[in-house]
Amino acid sequence: MKIEIVGMGCPKCRQMTADVKVVVTELGLDAQITRIDDPRTIVELGIFSTPQLMVNGRIMRFRYRGRRSITTALQEPVNG
Repeated sequence: MKIEIVGMGCPKCRQMTADVKVVVTELGLDAQITRIDDPRTIVELGIFSTPQLMVNGRIMRFRYRGRRSITTALQEPVNG
């Protein structure tokens, strides 16, 4: 699984990165976690509000509300 955190490195983006790592460990997922922080790339992806989460190239449209929202987003592609 490829997970990308999309954001320019604001405190919320950094917290989301930390939360994603915890959730990946808790769920026992085999995942590669990277960041997309180039403003031009972010706009080209059609993202205007960060942080956002991409899983296997798919933008997960959700509101980041801590680990629970990440758990739900990561379970969707795994189970679906």
